[in-house]
Amino acid sequence: MKKQIIILSILTALLIGACAPAQPAVEQAEPQVVQEESEDAMVESEDSETEAMEESESEAMEESETTDETTAEESTAAEVSFSADVWPIIEEYALSAHGGNGGIFLENYEDISAQVVAGDPENSMLYKVLIGDGAPLMPPGNPLPEETIQIIYDWIEQGAQNN
Repeated sequence: MKKQIIILSILTALLIGACAPAQPAVEQAEPQVVQEESEDAMVESEDSETEAMEESESEAMEESETTDETTAEESTAAEVSFSADVWPIIEEYALSAHGGNGGIFLENYEDISAQVVAGDPENSMLYKVLIGDGAPLMPPGNPLPEETIQIIYDWIEQGAQNN
């Protein structure tokens, strides 16, 4: 997730740089001597400009495609739901150990939300135990798949709503 944020930041900076208006040329203090260009030089100059424009358009299209992919990833993350995405994970991996057997209870939304800091996965106990960050790795000896942990991360980052 951190890599995705860094990559997204770099792509955003590149996109903003590509869309920024060109700075005006600085006038030189010395007068310039105007020379007549031959017809061949003018044609060559036009070809160079055309090639530069085509390259620029190609780069812009590539950046647009990358932005579309990033937007698709973000919209997927925006769809994380407690009832449809998070609760099934808790039921499958945690409820047998944390469902009324003592210790930490994870029997409902209120129990689970007590283990998270909405909007801050890195400081949420639920996320910390899933990655083993300063807390025992859960479930013990059988870490969850990265995709499953990412769902929990996204849900917490989005505010850990009961939706």
